Amino acid sequence: MMLGFMCVVLAVHGQSANDLFAEGLALEKAFKVEEALAKYEAVLQRQPTHEEALWHASRMESNVGGHLKEKSAKRTHYEKAQVYAQKAIQLNPQSVGGRFAHIISMGLLSEIADNPREKIKNAKIIREEAETIVTLDSTFAPVYFVLGKWHYELAKLNWLEQLACDFFFGGMPEDVSMEKAIRHFERASTLDPDNILFLFGEASVYHYKKNYPRAKALLVRAVRLAPREPDDILRKEKCQAMLDQINEKS
Repeated sequence: MMLGFMCVVLAVHGQSANDLFAEGLALEKAFKVEEALAKYEAVLQRQPTHEEALWHASRMESNVGGHLKEKSAKRTHYEKAQVYAQKAIQLNPQSVGGRFAHIISMGLLSEIADNPREKIKNAKIIREEAETIVTLDSTFAPVYFVLGKWHYELAKLNWLEQLACDFFFGGMPEDVSMEKAIRHFERASTLDPDNILFLFGEASVYHYKKNYPRAKALLVRAVRLAPREPDDILRKEKCQAMLDQINEKS
């Protein structure tokens, strides 16, 4: 019995980085986020310069943090995700996956930021990363969601956050608007029509603008779609919650 156990241990220990990475991808596809993260971390123990394992680990850290309730615990995972993504970019400045993972971590850190200065500073970095991705791959649909989200969030800053923007960065960017948010969300959906996140983003703008019929149509479509990514389950819940709000107003 002991011999059999030792054989299993040796077999796991003897796995190559590529084998472990493939297992991580399969687990990620099956929405087993923590198990996938463990595989990617095992890859990085064997091969610290594995670029794809770095940004996939970043994505999984962001996902894990996103499902926690305690802000300090969220921040721990988001900051670790940021570090993984930054390492991937250092290894390959043209890594679209690395730069997008960095955007995700920065966006999540902004959501839990305690002061306007941190939010606006992160927003500046996010836009720079997004514009870099567009130059690297103009057909990468998620980056247009990011740009749509960027316009959406800045366009609805409260007066205190706008004041901080004026004080720390010389004013709000002149081209920020809800119209551009919609344009970018629509571009993302054109490239990837059945993406729950993109539909939710566009619906959020219409909901904010009180165009409830248009928002409802997008949300109904989103909740009917099958999840394709680990975060899609949570996204569908958010879509349903917004849809319930709209129905209550009707």
